[in-house]
This record gives sequence, C-alpha cells and structure tokens, in this order.
Amino acid sequence: MKIKLPDFAKWETWFWGSPLWTKLIGWAQNRSFPGFFGVSIYNVVKFFIQEVQRFDLFTRANSIAYSFFLSLFPSLIALFTLIPWLKRTFLHYLPEGENFDHFLQNEIQKIMPGDAGKQLFGFIEDITNNPRIALLSIGFVSAIYFSSNGILSLLRSFDKTYEDFAKWNSWKMRWVAILLTFQLSGLLIASVILVILGQSFIKTINNWLNLSFLAEQSLNMVRWLAIIALYYVSIALIYRNGAAMIRKFKFFTPGAALASTLCLLSSVIFSMYVDMFNTYNRLYGSIGAIIVLMLWIQMNVMSILIGFELNASIVINKRILGMTEKIKETSQQLEAEEDHYGGA
Repeated sequence: MKIKLPDFAKWETWFWGSPLWTKLIGWAQNRSFPGFFGVSIYNVVKFFIQEVQRFDLFTRANSIAYSFFLSLFPSLIALFTLIPWLKRTFLHYLPEGENFDHFLQNEIQKIMPGDAGKQLFGFIEDITNNPRIALLSIGFVSAIYFSSNGILSLLRSFDKTYEDFAKWNSWKMRWVAILLTFQLSGLLIASVILVILGQSFIKTINNWLNLSFLAEQSLNMVRWLAIIALYYVSIALIYRNGAAMIRKFKFFTPGAALASTLCLLSSVIFSMYVDMFNTYNRLYGSIGAIIVLMLWIQMNVMSILIGFELNASIVINKRILGMTEKIKETSQQLEAEEDHYGGA
C-alpha cells in the first residue's frame, strides 16, 4: 500500500499568492524601521536573505566558532598563571578570597567529578601556587595569537565586494584583530567581575550604608543592565572597528541591537534547555560541558553574523536608494529643461 504524500507545491503556491501575504508584502514595501535610513523593510529583508543564502551562514559560523574554541585553552593557562599575583593583591580582599583554593576545587568537582577532577585541580593548584613567569609569557602570547585568530576569521567573514566595503591587506586585518582582542578582553573581564563579584560588592555596600530592600534590588538591577550594556558595546565594537567599511558603522545600529538580543535570548534559552533536558553528562560524561560550550559559542557567532548581514543590507540598500533618487532628480531636471526650451 502506497502512502500518498501531500502536495507541498500546491500549498506553497497558495501561500505565496494568498491575500494575507500580498498585503504583508505591500506593507513592507512602504514601511521603514528606525535606523533603516528610509530603506523599505522589504528591500532590507530580501537582500538579507539573498546574502545569507549566498555566503552560507552556517558554514561561516562553524569555522569561526572552532577558531574561538581553540583560543580557550591558552587563555585559561594564561589566566591560571595570573592567579598567584591576584591572590596576593586582589583576591585576598574579596569575601571568599581566603578560601579560593577550596572554592575552585568544588567548582571543578562539579564539572569533572572523580579522579579526572582531582588531577585537573592538582595541575591548576601547582600553577596557581607556584608562579612561573615563563609559562605566563607563553600562555599570554598563545592566548593573544589564538584569540586574534578567532577575531580574524570573524573579520574575514565580514568581507564583501560591494562599493561600500574597502579591501584590507593581511597585515592590517591582523592588527585590527589584535586590537579588537584587547578591547573585547577588557569588556569580558568587566562582565565576569559584574557577574561573579557584583553580588558580593552589593552586599558590602549594603553592610556599610544599611540600604533598604528596594535600594539593594535597584543596585542589582543596575548591575544586570550594565552587563547587558557591555554585551551590546562588545558587538557594536566588532561591527564598527572590525568591518572593512569605507564609512564605518555607527555605534547604535539595528544589527547590533538584533545581535545583542539574539545572543542574550540564545544564552538564556540554551541554559534553560541544558538545565531542564540535559542529557550531555549522561551520554558523554565530563566532556559534555565542552560540547555545550561549543554549541553556545556557535549560537553567539551565528547571532553576530546575522546582525552584521542586517547592517550590511541596510547600508548597501541605502546607497542604492540614494542613487535611484539622484537619477529621478536628474531625469526630472532634464524633462523640465526640455519643456522649457520646447515651449520657448
């Protein structure tokens, strides 16, 4: 007995020709969102879809995410080699600074229980308690190199052949990638401090000033707003300084707003999925955390690429719209001159 499949072609023809779709297209052709510079929603979305299909967004996101993932390990080595100096200066003054080794061991055991976690903690404890300048230098240089490779692959994915884009040589692109690496590292450190230590700072301020419950919650809200703002600033810097544009993107753009929103939503939804329906640890053991991290990086890279394609489609269509308006003005002037001389 053969199973008759539904005719999807008829459904597709009906959908594209339906009155609702026709009205939606007409509305989009005559409307423009703030930040679109008068370009219609229809032209922006149409060009955006064409560019995404043309340059294979998923393949680009996979390669960039892999480059960023490779930069994590030398970055962690550089971070752990800094801990001996941080323990003497900064960590000692924190509420849990004196018990940092115990805190670190508990966190590692949560990720890697058993002998694997003990071996990893022993390795980290040896690095953190015995300063090694040579290892710090090697880790720092390796972290900068591999991190800039991740940024470099992202910048290369921004390259386009339209008139609005310039051509950077390999040296300039590497230099821009290194500068962005330092800028983003500073913003990342600020975000981590706000996430991990922000609550401790608020409690300390509360003990000093005896704040009310409303004032304490307001400070906590300000902390999370600052984290979101740092998220947006990071993405805006990538677009403004990393894209080889003849005229740089403005700091506030629809693409940066969209990418920031997608990054935050994907992080929240993905963390909820991992907490509620997590099967990685059962199937893969401790390596499940690495799989989750890779997926999270890929989702964020995808969001950044989507935001960039939106900005690029706005800029390119803005130039096309300006050229069209100039052509109309020129033709109107020529017609007016012909009428004038014809009447004379």
